[in-house]
Amino acid sequence: MKPVCPRCQSLSVYEMTYDAHDCLIDELLSPTALIGLSISLCRTFRVHLVIGVITGTAIATLIEMAQSNTTIPMLVNKQYRCDNCSHVFTTFN
Repeated sequence: MKPVCPRCQSLSVYEMTYDAHDCLIDELLSPTALIGLSISLCRTFRVHLVIGVITGTAIATLIEMAQSNTTIPMLVNKQYRCDNCSHVFTTFN
């Protein structure tokens, strides 16, 4: 069933699929970024680099496990934008 715009009651809405905020967080919490950060911290504090690699990998693994466990497939919220009035709204499925 296609959603209806709550502001103008139009049926000409489309789903918004790109969210820059989520993309930025995914890049910052990527395993590559976390491992690089932990290696640079080890260089700063003069700790062996292998400890930084292991620590960054462990943190990245924990974050991925936490993100996969918090996703509930039955409660998916989608953002839509109306073509007529440019109103952005969210529906819960």
